[in-house]
Amino acid sequence: MSSQVAVLSQKGGVGKTTITLGLASAAWAQGLRTLVIDVDAQANATYALGVNPSPKNFGSGDAIKANREGAASSMIVPSGWSDDIWLLPASGDLTERDSDALRDSTYKRLKKSLVGVADDFDLVLIDCSPSLGHNTTNALTSADRALLVVEPTIFGLQGVGPVLDLIDMVWNKENRNLDLAGVILNRVPAISNDAEDRVKDIKKLVGASKVWKPNVPMRVLVNKVHTERSPLHSFGAEATQLKDIFDKHLKSLKSELSI
Repeated sequence: MSSQVAVLSQKGGVGKTTITLGLASAAWAQGLRTLVIDVDAQANATYALGVNPSPKNFGSGDAIKANREGAASSMIVPSGWSDDIWLLPASGDLTERDSDALRDSTYKRLKKSLVGVADDFDLVLIDCSPSLGHNTTNALTSADRALLVVEPTIFGLQGVGPVLDLIDMVWNKENRNLDLAGVILNRVPAISNDAEDRVKDIKKLVGASKVWKPNVPMRVLVNKVHTERSPLHSFGAEATQLKDIFDKHLKSLKSELSI
Protein backbone atom coordinates (compact mmCIF):
# COMPACT_ATOMS: atom_id res chain seq x y z
CA MET A 1 0.00 0.00 0.00
CA SER A 2 1.44 3.37 -1.00
CA SER A 3 2.17 6.36 1.17
CA GLN A 4 1.40 9.72 -0.41
CA VAL A 5 3.40 12.87 0.30
CA ALA A 6 2.52 16.37 -0.90
CA VAL A 7 5.66 18.49 -1.37
CA LEU A 8 4.65 22.13 -1.27
CA SER A 9 5.55 25.76 -0.75
CA GLN A 10 3.69 29.00 -1.24
CA LYS A 11 6.57 30.84 -2.86
CA GLY A 12 7.95 29.93 -6.26
CA GLY A 13 11.67 29.51 -6.84
CA VAL A 14 12.48 27.84 -3.52
CA GLY A 15 13.39 24.51 -5.11
CA LYS A 16 10.27 22.52 -4.27
CA THR A 17 10.67 20.42 -7.42
CA THR A 18 14.36 19.91 -6.63
CA ILE A 19 13.36 18.39 -3.28
CA THR A 20 10.71 16.19 -4.91
CA LEU A 21 13.19 14.91 -7.46
CA GLY A 22 15.94 14.45 -4.88
CA LEU A 23 13.64 12.24 -2.83
CA ALA A 24 12.57 10.36 -5.96
CA SER A 25 16.25 9.81 -6.79
CA ALA A 26 16.95 8.45 -3.31
CA ALA A 27 13.93 6.16 -3.70
CA TRP A 28 15.25 5.04 -7.10
CA ALA A 29 18.61 4.19 -5.54
CA GLN A 30 16.84 2.05 -2.93
CA GLY A 31 14.65 0.25 -5.44
CA LEU A 32 11.39 1.73 -4.17
CA ARG A 33 8.61 1.69 -6.75
CA THR A 34 7.68 5.36 -6.83
CA LEU A 35 5.04 7.50 -8.52
CA VAL A 36 5.67 11.22 -8.98
CA ILE A 37 2.54 13.30 -9.57
CA ASP A 38 3.18 16.71 -11.12
CA VAL A 39 0.40 19.19 -10.34
CA ASP A 40 2.53 22.23 -11.10
CA ALA A 41 1.56 23.85 -14.41
CA GLN A 42 5.24 24.72 -15.02
CA ALA A 43 5.79 20.95 -15.52
CA ASN A 44 9.41 21.05 -14.33
CA ALA A 45 9.21 17.66 -12.64
CA THR A 46 7.64 16.21 -15.78
CA TYR A 47 10.54 17.44 -17.90
CA ALA A 48 13.27 16.37 -15.45
CA LEU A 49 11.77 12.87 -15.33
CA GLY A 50 12.26 12.51 -19.06
CA VAL A 51 8.78 13.32 -20.37
CA ASN A 52 8.39 16.31 -22.68
CA PRO A 53 5.57 18.58 -21.47
CA SER A 54 2.86 18.95 -24.09
CA PRO A 55 -0.74 20.18 -24.23
CA LYS A 56 -1.50 16.80 -25.78
CA ASN A 57 -0.35 14.88 -22.70
CA PHE A 58 -2.99 13.36 -20.49
CA GLY A 59 -2.01 14.01 -16.89
CA SER A 60 -2.88 15.31 -13.47
CA GLY A 61 -5.23 18.05 -14.69
CA ASP A 62 -7.23 15.48 -16.63
CA ALA A 63 -7.27 13.15 -13.62
CA ILE A 64 -8.65 15.94 -11.42
CA LYS A 65 -11.21 16.95 -14.05
CA ALA A 66 -12.42 13.37 -14.55
CA ASN A 67 -13.83 13.11 -11.00
CA ARG A 68 -13.83 9.32 -11.35
CA GLU A 69 -12.29 6.53 -9.28
CA GLY A 70 -9.14 5.16 -10.85
CA ALA A 71 -9.09 7.76 -13.62
CA ALA A 72 -5.33 8.25 -13.29
CA SER A 73 -4.57 4.64 -14.22
CA SER A 74 -4.60 5.34 -17.96
CA MET A 75 -2.61 8.58 -17.59
CA ILE A 76 0.43 7.30 -15.69
CA VAL A 77 3.54 6.87 -17.84
CA PRO A 78 7.00 5.43 -17.22
CA SER A 79 9.65 8.04 -16.50
CA GLY A 80 12.92 8.23 -18.35
CA TRP A 81 14.78 7.18 -15.19
CA SER A 82 13.90 3.52 -14.74
CA ASP A 83 11.06 1.02 -14.53
CA ASP A 84 10.72 1.81 -10.80
CA ILE A 85 9.93 5.51 -11.26
CA TRP A 86 6.60 6.42 -12.85
CA LEU A 87 4.94 9.73 -13.56
CA LEU A 88 1.51 11.30 -13.69
CA PRO A 89 2.65 14.27 -15.79
CA ALA A 90 1.47 17.83 -15.62
CA SER A 91 -1.16 18.52 -18.25
CA GLY A 92 -1.93 21.73 -20.04
CA ASP A 93 -5.21 22.42 -18.24
CA LEU A 94 -3.84 22.61 -14.68
CA THR A 95 -4.31 26.39 -14.58
CA GLU A 96 -7.99 25.87 -15.41
CA ARG A 97 -8.27 23.25 -12.66
CA ASP A 98 -7.01 25.77 -10.09
CA SER A 99 -9.99 28.02 -10.95
CA ASP A 100 -12.44 25.13 -10.52
CA ALA A 101 -12.62 26.07 -6.85
CA LEU A 102 -14.87 28.94 -7.87
CA ARG A 103 -17.59 26.57 -9.03
CA ASP A 104 -16.77 23.26 -7.32
CA SER A 105 -15.87 23.02 -3.64
CA THR A 106 -14.93 19.34 -3.89
CA TYR A 107 -11.24 18.80 -3.15
CA LYS A 108 -11.24 15.01 -3.39
CA ARG A 109 -10.95 14.60 -7.14
CA LEU A 110 -7.23 13.73 -7.23
CA LYS A 111 -7.70 11.30 -4.36
CA LYS A 112 -10.59 9.68 -6.23
CA SER A 113 -8.53 9.38 -9.42
CA LEU A 114 -5.82 7.45 -7.53
CA VAL A 115 -8.13 4.81 -6.03
CA GLY A 116 -6.70 1.42 -6.94
CA VAL A 117 -3.74 3.13 -8.62
CA ALA A 118 -1.53 4.49 -5.83
CA ASP A 119 -1.55 1.11 -4.08
CA ASP A 120 0.75 -0.24 -6.80
CA PHE A 121 3.58 1.98 -5.50
CA ASP A 122 5.71 2.06 -2.36
CA LEU A 123 5.81 5.85 -2.38
CA VAL A 124 3.84 8.62 -4.08
CA LEU A 125 5.37 12.10 -4.26
CA ILE A 126 3.06 14.95 -5.30
CA ASP A 127 4.90 18.01 -6.61
CA CYS A 128 2.47 20.83 -5.87
CA SER A 129 2.17 24.19 -7.57
CA PRO A 130 3.76 27.22 -5.84
CA SER A 131 0.35 28.45 -4.74
CA LEU A 132 -2.36 27.42 -2.32
CA GLY A 133 -5.12 26.98 -4.86
CA HIS A 134 -7.45 24.16 -5.79
CA ASN A 135 -4.73 21.85 -7.13
CA THR A 136 -2.62 22.06 -3.97
CA THR A 137 -5.72 21.47 -1.85
CA ASN A 138 -6.49 18.38 -3.94
CA ALA A 139 -2.93 17.16 -3.31
CA LEU A 140 -3.23 17.65 0.45
CA THR A 141 -6.61 15.93 0.52
CA SER A 142 -5.03 12.91 -1.13
CA ALA A 143 -1.83 12.90 0.95
CA ASP A 144 -0.85 11.15 4.15
CA ARG A 145 1.85 13.71 4.87
CA ALA A 146 2.78 17.24 3.83
CA LEU A 147 6.42 18.19 3.36
CA LEU A 148 7.06 21.93 3.33
CA VAL A 149 10.02 23.37 1.41
CA VAL A 150 11.27 26.74 2.63
CA GLU A 151 14.12 28.99 1.62
CA PRO A 152 15.40 30.78 4.76
CA THR A 153 14.65 34.33 3.63
CA ILE A 154 12.15 36.88 4.87
CA PHE A 155 9.83 36.13 1.94
CA GLY A 156 10.18 32.39 2.47
CA LEU A 157 9.26 32.86 6.12
CA GLN A 158 6.14 34.84 5.20
CA GLY A 159 4.85 31.88 3.21
CA VAL A 160 5.01 29.37 6.08
CA GLY A 161 1.95 30.57 8.01
CA PRO A 162 -0.52 30.36 5.10
CA VAL A 163 0.69 26.85 4.22
CA LEU A 164 0.21 25.69 7.81
CA ASP A 165 -3.28 27.24 7.79
CA LEU A 166 -4.17 25.33 4.62
CA ILE A 167 -2.91 22.06 6.10
CA ASP A 168 -5.08 22.69 9.17
CA MET A 169 -8.09 23.47 6.97
CA VAL A 170 -7.68 20.28 4.95
CA TRP A 171 -7.21 18.24 8.13
CA ASN A 172 -10.38 19.73 9.64
CA LYS A 173 -12.62 19.44 6.58
CA GLU A 174 -11.27 16.82 4.18
CA ASN A 175 -8.49 14.54 5.42
CA ARG A 176 -7.95 13.50 9.02
CA ASN A 177 -4.99 11.33 7.96
CA LEU A 178 -2.98 14.40 6.94
CA ASP A 179 -0.07 15.57 9.08
CA LEU A 180 2.96 17.79 8.60
CA ALA A 181 5.93 15.48 8.12
CA GLY A 182 8.46 18.25 8.34
CA VAL A 183 10.15 21.26 6.81
CA ILE A 184 13.16 20.99 4.52
CA LEU A 185 15.30 24.11 4.27
CA ASN A 186 16.57 24.50 0.71
CA ARG A 187 19.03 26.81 -1.01
CA VAL A 188 20.71 27.52 2.31
CA PRO A 189 23.87 29.66 2.03
CA ALA A 190 27.01 28.42 3.75
CA ILE A 191 27.35 31.57 5.86
CA SER A 192 24.50 34.03 6.48
CA ASN A 193 23.40 35.61 9.72
CA ASP A 194 20.07 36.54 8.14
CA ALA A 195 19.43 32.94 7.08
CA GLU A 196 20.26 31.73 10.59
CA ASP A 197 17.74 34.19 12.03
CA ARG A 198 15.06 33.01 9.60
CA VAL A 199 15.72 29.39 10.55
CA LYS A 200 15.13 30.29 14.19
CA ASP A 201 11.85 31.96 13.22
CA ILE A 202 10.73 28.90 11.24
CA LYS A 203 11.49 26.64 14.21
CA LYS A 204 9.26 28.84 16.37
CA LEU A 205 6.41 28.40 13.88
CA VAL A 206 6.57 24.63 13.38
CA GLY A 207 8.66 23.36 16.28
CA ALA A 208 12.37 22.58 16.12
CA SER A 209 11.79 18.84 15.70
CA LYS A 210 9.86 19.44 12.47
CA VAL A 211 12.79 21.18 10.77
CA TRP A 212 14.70 18.33 9.15
CA LYS A 213 18.46 18.09 9.07
CA PRO A 214 20.61 18.43 7.11
CA ASN A 215 19.78 21.59 5.18
CA VAL A 216 20.03 21.46 1.39
CA PRO A 217 22.74 23.88 0.18
CA MET A 218 22.82 25.84 -3.05
CA ARG A 219 24.68 23.79 -5.67
CA VAL A 220 25.23 24.36 -9.41
CA LEU A 221 25.07 20.57 -9.81
CA VAL A 222 21.29 20.69 -9.32
CA ASN A 223 20.82 22.46 -12.65
CA LYS A 224 23.06 19.91 -14.37
CA VAL A 225 21.00 17.04 -12.94
CA HIS A 226 17.75 18.56 -14.17
CA THR A 227 19.22 19.39 -17.58
CA GLU A 228 20.43 15.83 -18.10
CA ARG A 229 17.06 14.49 -16.90
CA SER A 230 18.67 11.80 -14.77
CA PRO A 231 18.45 10.86 -11.09
CA LEU A 232 20.91 12.62 -8.81
CA HIS A 233 22.08 9.26 -7.52
CA SER A 234 23.34 8.28 -10.99
CA PHE A 235 26.02 10.97 -10.81
CA GLY A 236 29.48 10.32 -9.42
CA ALA A 237 31.60 11.75 -6.65
CA GLU A 238 30.53 15.32 -7.40
CA ALA A 239 27.07 14.45 -6.11
CA THR A 240 28.17 12.66 -2.92
CA GLN A 241 27.09 15.40 -0.50
CA LEU A 242 23.68 15.91 -2.07
CA LYS A 243 23.07 12.17 -2.34
CA ASP A 244 23.82 11.76 1.37
CA ILE A 245 21.44 14.61 2.22
CA PHE A 246 18.53 13.17 0.26
CA ASP A 247 19.20 9.67 1.57
CA LYS A 248 18.79 11.05 5.09
CA HIS A 249 15.62 12.91 4.18
CA LEU A 250 14.14 9.80 2.58
CA LYS A 251 14.99 7.89 5.75
CA SER A 252 13.06 10.51 7.78
CA LEU A 253 10.14 10.28 5.36
CA LYS A 254 10.07 6.47 5.52
CA SER A 255 10.05 6.69 9.31
CA GLU A 256 7.09 9.10 9.19
CA LEU A 257 5.19 6.78 6.85
CA SER A 258 6.30 3.49 8.42
CA ILE A 259 7.63 2.23 5.10
